[in-house]
This record gives sequence, C-alpha cells and structure tokens, in this order.
Amino acid sequence: MSNQVTKEQIRTRALELWEQNGRPLGKDLEFWLQAERELKAAAATGDSSPDADSEMRSGAPDPSSSRGPRTN
Repeated sequence: MSNQVTKEQIRTRALELWEQNGRPLGKDLEFWLQAERELKAAAATGDSSPDADSEMRSGAPDPSSSRGPRTN
C-alpha cells in the first residue's frame, strides 16, 4: 500500500466498521473518521492490512457526499 490513503479505501473501511457494529443509523461520520485514522496510521507504519486493501463496495457511508449509508 502506498503512503496515500484514498477516499475509496476510507469508504470501504468505514462500511466494514459500520456493518461490524450492527449498521447503526447516524454514525456515518464516526465510522468515516475512525476508518481514516486507522488507514493513515497503517500507512505511516507501512502496515498493509487486508482491511486497508480490500475492494471498494458501493453503499458505504461517506459523509462528504451523503447523509449516511444507502438503503434500497
């Protein structure tokens, strides 16, 4: 993994955290910020965890473009 953390990586990790925590409503920013911290820390130490490199999934919480996870 490069030292740059992409928005897609953050989105993917935030979705994983949201799902692991039972998909609570209104916690999108909390999970986004947690994902960003985790990925930046991993990048700074050169740790390439599976969570940081996993594929992007649609519907992830992204506070910069929506108010929460998508519902179908």
